[in-house]
Amino acid sequence: MKNNILLFGILFLLQVFVLNKVLFYQYIILSPILIILLLYKYQKNSKESLFFSFLIGFLIDIFNDSLGVYALTCLIIVYFRNFWVLKIVGEEKTEEINTMTVHELGILQNTLYAIPIIVLFFSLLSLFESDLFFSINNLLFIIISSFINYIFILLFQYLFFDYTIRDEWR
Repeated sequence: MKNNILLFGILFLLQVFVLNKVLFYQYIILSPILIILLLYKYQKNSKESLFFSFLIGFLIDIFNDSLGVYALTCLIIVYFRNFWVLKIVGEEKTEEINTMTVHELGILQNTLYAIPIIVLFFSLLSLFESDLFFSINNLLFIIISSFINYIFILLFQYLFFDYTIRDEWR
């Protein structure tokens, strides 16, 4: 758990001080904050996770002068995530899972779990920060940033989270 807190702290600092200021190829933004929101432990009807996501978004807003955009976006993402986990994973399996990593869920379930949340995150950012939501530039931004961030999240999980083999026959 201490390693996860350290990793999440580094990701938060990377988001606030480096990657929020960088736009790659005009359409790509890397958001390590998504890793924190996606991998946070699921608890049914948890007000703690909503508060935690609001706090993370609020801190990013303070450092970026973004007037509550990230606080609202993070809050909506975690609220949607709480419903989405039950649809993808199932209520009986959520009690067994510690973190929502690719090792715990499997590659197919992780893809079905993460992609809609990532697309929703960038759609909300585009909606709140852009004058025209329905434009080719915003659509390219949403699609390309979502794809690149999903690859980044997968690489991060394979590099920093341990794979533990469980005995499924018990």
